[in-house]
Amino acid sequence: MNKKNLITILSLIAVLFSCNRASVRQSVTGYVADATMNNIMLIANTGDTLNISTMDADPAKVPGVLINDSVKITYTKEKVGKTEIFKAEELVITAHSPYFYIQGTWVEPNPINSSELQGMTLKEDGTASSVGMATLIFTKWVLDGEKLLLTSRSIGNKQTLEGVDTLQIVTLDADSLILSHSGEILWRLARKNK
Repeated sequence: MNKKNLITILSLIAVLFSCNRASVRQSVTGYVADATMNNIMLIANTGDTLNISTMDADPAKVPGVLINDSVKITYTKEKVGKTEIFKAEELVITAHSPYFYIQGTWVEPNPINSSELQGMTLKEDGTASSVGMATLIFTKWVLDGEKLLLTSRSIGNKQTLEGVDTLQIVTLDADSLILSHSGEILWRLARKNK
């Protein structure tokens, strides 16, 4: 094979390879089923499940998300060999998940002394702390659908008891959180602003 034929063959291979990697820009809306540092698993409004890479995405255009956030993602679809790869180009959160709204400090008047507040702080990392309650110490929280699971340690009466309270979320909005257990309202909390 002469040098001219070899160059022609290599040029054709390069053209075929670049055509095979052609990207197509598309948009999809849905909610986040799972997310890692490099990937978002999206359940599209059509019912399809898409895994979209965020590895090389611009953080200004593709911000972090929470599970159950409703989003619109613009992505490129690249074919590399026989594999299709979806790469996030832009992401807009259209509605935040309950995880976003429930984070913060929630308080109510102390029933023993109404000039004091009691409640809890639910932090982004899943840890919790008590507000105005020296003997009931909240340590963790998890959302399970419409239930809030609060891990706590009670240190009153010369004994320490650890447990998890499962509380039904009756109301959750920007300013109020109402929690019940077995149909009985336990907490009527208001968001405490910094």
